Order: sequence, then structure tokens, then C-alpha cells
Amino acid sequence: MEKQPFNRRKFISDTLKVAIIGSILPVAESCNNKKKTDGNGNGNAGGNKYPRKPLAHHHRPRKKWSHEGLVMNTKTKVMHLPSSKVYHYYDEIIPKHFMAISLASWATQWQEPVRVNRDQSGNILEMLALNTLSGGISAESLEVATDTLSRAFSPACADAKGVNLNMHSFRLHELMLQLIALNTSIPAESKWTSFNSKVTKPQQLRKRQKWMENEPNFNERIKYILDRKNEYMTRLSARASRFTFT
Repeated sequence: MEKQPFNRRKFISDTLKVAIIGSILPVAESCNNKKKTDGNGNGNAGGNKYPRKPLAHHHRPRKKWSHEGLVMNTKTKVMHLPSSKVYHYYDEIIPKHFMAISLASWATQWQEPVRVNRDQSGNILEMLALNTLSGGISAESLEVATDTLSRAFSPACADAKGVNLNMHSFRLHELMLQLIALNTSIPAESKWTSFNSKVTKPQQLRKRQKWMENEPNFNERIKYILDRKNEYMTRLSARASRFTFT
């Protein structure tokens, strides 16, 4: 039999066809494996042995809840003041554990096992202190507000480790400063002592807190406020009017 002459072009063409077919087969096999399902309709029955993870559930939007007054969760014995004037969201107290607390008697009810919400104690006592000024600013109402606000720095508001984070609140210290500065029943020479008996200071003061580092700095701030007494009285009255609770 006569030997056919070598056809170089046909050889190259056949080689390319074999290479192309060889590259297509693994892809086709992989696609076939992906299409396989088990008896429950789960994919990758013959390919990937691990089942597909279910899609994560969408979080439901948080429910808005508030109450304009002091309340207690009777189950946990914790007092709250979930005012919408401060909080956009607050964890709801279900009706069967909800009890309103009279502002005339809250201080006497705050004793073991009843306690205030420690995480929000600074906000709660600030609102209660301002509420006492909503009926008018006088030496008497300033004294009540001062005693109320001082509770924010007490051990009753400390966390499980005994740390009271309210001592880092510039706003609480500033409010206490104004209450004492505007109280005419406290002599000028006693204001520094009175302030220190009502608050707890952080170990390291920030730049804005240097006024309570020593008595001269403190007295300078007192003078600044008293020189602008009418302005500070107006601002404090406007602030107190926001927190009128019953």
C-alpha cells in the first residue's frame, strides 16, 4: 500500500481540534456536577459534599418605644427614664412588668433591691435634676437639683467593677458648677468645698475640665458665670423646660 504523503496543515488542524475538545470536557463535567441535586433539591449532590448555607434572615426594624416619666421594670427592679427627648430607641418594658414611679417619691424608692439603670444613670439624674428647676429657679430648687445630680457620682451608679463612669462626663460637672454658682444660699467662699463634696473627678482632667483642677481656677469660672448671671439663668430655665415630667 502506498504511503500517503505527510500533510503538515492537516496535522496541525487535527492537533488543535484534540486540544480544544480536551479543554471543553472538564468544564462540561463540572457544569454537570453543579446541576446534580440530592433528593431534597439541594445542589451539588455529586460535586461539593458540603450543603449550601441558608441565606441570612433580614433583621426586623427596631421598635420605637418611650415614656415621658420615671418607670420601673418590676421584674428586674431597675428604674428607667426612657424619654423621647433623649432617646430615639429604648428597650421596651412589657406591660406586665411596667410600673410608673412618682417623681415625688422616687428617691425613697431607690434603695435595695431597687436600683437605677446604671448605664443611663447620668442621663436619668440629669433629667431629674433639671425637672426640679422646671417650676422656677430659686435657692431651694437649686439645692434640690444639686442633691439629685450628686447621686450620679454615688456608688449606687457604679458598674459591677465598682467604676462610676459618670465621673468622666463633662456635661454633668458643668451642670453641677452652674447649680452651685447660681445658688445664692451658698457663700462664695464655700462653693469650692460644696462642689467637691457633690462630684467625683477623673484622675486626669481634660483641657476643658481644668477649671476644676484647683480652687483659683474654679473661682475664676464662678466669677465668669456670675458676671453673666441673667444669661445663665435664662439658658438653664430653657434647658429645664424641656424636662418637665409628672
